[in-house]
Amino acid sequence: MFFNGIQREFNRAFFDQLPRRDQDAFLQQIYDSGYNVKEIAKQLNMNPQTLYSRINAHRGRGSQLSSAN
Repeated sequence: MFFNGIQREFNRAFFDQLPRRDQDAFLQQIYDSGYNVKEIAKQLNMNPQTLYSRINAHRGRGSQLSSAN
């Protein structure tokens, strides 16, 4: 339990130090890897609606996107 809490704090501190465009790219990468918005938002202590506004949730995920082209 302790490690999970401290890991979340480390993750958030790292994320907060990134420039905004890198944060958005990071969020998109995690989302495209198959994690859902609720999981990502919980790990980063972020509002899911904010997360939706910062990613393109409609563009597809990973290989699904590249196979459509």
